[in-house]
Amino acid sequence: MRPFTRERLAARYGYIETLSPDGLVWELVRRSAAYRDDYVAAVTFEHHPQPEASPSLCKRWRLRFPRKSRHHW
Repeated sequence: MRPFTRERLAARYGYIETLSPDGLVWELVRRSAAYRDDYVAAVTFEHHPQPEASPSLCKRWRLRFPRKSRHHW
């Protein structure tokens, strides 16, 4: 395994510096295992095909879904 260097980190995560505040928050939330678990539960157990239809997911994570999602985990 190659060691992490500044150059490798910059190449891999440099895009974060270009994100808007909303984009940065979304990037951090989507990486959360707790969020992913809640997403799966909302889509599966609440029988909503899209996460934007789940009031509990939106309320807990304080999210808004202005557009329909294209991906499911």
